[in-house]
Amino acid sequence: MRNVFPILMLITNLALNNETSNNNNNNNLIHTTCKATPNYSLCITTLQSDPRSYTAEGGDDIIILGLVMVDAVKLKSIQIMEKLKELEKSNPEWRVPLSQCCMAYYAVLRSDVSVAVEALKRGVPKFAEDGMVDVVVEAETCEFSFEYKKLDSPISDMNKDIIELSKVAKSIIRMLL
Repeated sequence: MRNVFPILMLITNLALNNETSNNNNNNNLIHTTCKATPNYSLCITTLQSDPRSYTAEGGDDIIILGLVMVDAVKLKSIQIMEKLKELEKSNPEWRVPLSQCCMAYYAVLRSDVSVAVEALKRGVPKFAEDGMVDVVVEAETCEFSFEYKKLDSPISDMNKDIIELSKVAKSIIRMLL
């Protein structure tokens, strides 16, 4: 019985050391990856906030980080759609530009993000990159719809945020090309 306790301690320590080592390796991967993006701080906060970033192992590391960033783009798109619906109710005079923004973000959610996720999962990063480029175009289209009507965009900051997220996602995806 005496010999069992040291063996259990050894196994526990090895398991904990392995876990710590994996987290350090993944944290290093996150930092190295984010240094190669146009917005290091946004990249770091986004990746570190998602537990999937710490489970990446082997050749799928960058794919997982890309998926995390694409999901962040999806989440931001959903938030923008919710804001647009809220604004439609309170500002009927913005009906036309809000409608154009809704169509743009509908395309982001139904096409660009979906294509990017599938492309990353299937190992075709070029299509994922194209999807993130399209997100920028859609956000700029939304912004322009207000400028065209000579209105200040009530979601300008949100459009800027999603553009930055998309650029970071694109730069991570490019690492797979």
